[in-house]
Amino acid sequence: MTATVRRLKAEEIDTDGFLALLGEAADLDTDALIRIRDVELPTMTVVGTVDGSVLGFAAFGADTHGEDRAELHYIAVAHEARGTGLGSRLVDAARRADPTRPLYASTDDDAVDFYRRLGFVVSDAPDDPRWPARQRYDCLLEPLGDPAEALTTTARNGGRD
Repeated sequence: MTATVRRLKAEEIDTDGFLALLGEAADLDTDALIRIRDVELPTMTVVGTVDGSVLGFAAFGADTHGEDRAELHYIAVAHEARGTGLGSRLVDAARRADPTRPLYASTDDDAVDFYRRLGFVVSDAPDDPRWPARQRYDCLLEPLGDPAEALTTTARNGGRD
């Protein structure tokens, strides 16, 4: 898949197909998903890939726990687009949006191996009342670093870095 990951438009987010993908990410009832779409997502950056419909998306922004890190709040990839690398490209877009801060995500058994494959450090998390029967995990990916510093280092090394 070579479709571009880009910021999604409001009209792409306000569709039944997007709401179904959000359900994959959050596994909540329709009323809760509509509240997330209409109240939470407008406060976040939402990127995705569209090929007729939204094939995948990631919503990220400020950390909700008061930590100095970015938080990947929601991510989902349509069944027909899984295994194409789209999920890792969405995480990469979230990480590159603020490369100087770590990227945090919370997940359960369904996706913890995905985060491990991408290099996240995974640890057990406290129970979440929204999903009381599920083991939860905290996932943390180190920052890429300061882009200006990386350019300076590369220039200092004659482009060999």
